[in-house]
Amino acid sequence: MTLRTNLLNDKADNDALVVASDVEGTLTAGTGWVGMRAYLEVNGDAGKFKQFLRQRMFKVIQYRLGLLRNAQLFKMQWLQDLLCLFAGYPEAQMMEMGQFVMEHEIWPKRRQVVADELLAHKKNGRRVILVTGVIEPILANIAQKLEIEAIGTPLQYENGIFTGELALPFNTGESKVEQLQLITPNGNLLSAYGDTAADIPMLTMCQEAVAVHPDKALRKTAVVNNWRILE
Repeated sequence: MTLRTNLLNDKADNDALVVASDVEGTLTAGTGWVGMRAYLEVNGDAGKFKQFLRQRMFKVIQYRLGLLRNAQLFKMQWLQDLLCLFAGYPEAQMMEMGQFVMEHEIWPKRRQVVADELLAHKKNGRRVILVTGVIEPILANIAQKLEIEAIGTPLQYENGIFTGELALPFNTGESKVEQLQLITPNGNLLSAYGDTAADIPMLTMCQEAVAVHPDKALRKTAVVNNWRILE
C-alpha cells in the first residue's frame, strides 16, 4: 500500500483545514536525483551513473542551454530513466536510499522558513500534507522527519523487488489538484506552497497561496493574483 493510498483512506481529519506544500524547490533547494547519484557513488555503482550520463550528454547540454522545448518533460524522463539503475533493489534498500537522499541532500538544503511555517500550521491544528512528484522512498523519509503526511509518486514492486518503473505517473500539475480534491471535498484547503508554474493549479485552489522562490511564470501569476512571495 502506497503513501497515497494510506492518506486517501484516512477519513479521520477530513474536516480539518488543510495546508499543502510542494517539496523540491519549495520545502528544499535540494534535488532528489542528485542524492540518488550520490547514493550510487558511495555504494560502488558510480560507473552506472557515468554510463547513464554519457548516453544523455547531448540532451543535458541542450537543457542547460535552455534549448529544449519542454524542460519539465526532460526532467521527468531523466528521473524515470535514472530509476532504472535501481531496478532489482529490494524495497528495504529503496527505503535506505530514500533515507540517504533525505539526510545528505534534501534536509541539509531545506528552506527553514518554509519548514517553520508548515510546522506552525501543524501546531495550530491544521492538516499539513506534502503534495509532490518526489518518489515515495525519499518522500516517506521527509514526511517522517517532519511528522506530517505526504502524497508522492509511488514505485512499482514485484515480490518486494523494485522493477525500475513507476506505479503511477509523476504526481505533478493537475494530479496534485485531483489528490487534494479527494482530501478537501468541502474546499477546506487553507494554504499551499509551490515554486514553479506546475504548482499554479494547486495554488489557485487554496485560500492563501504562497510562491516560494518562484520561476518566471509563477512569479507573474503571483503578482497578478496578489499571492505572497517568499524568498
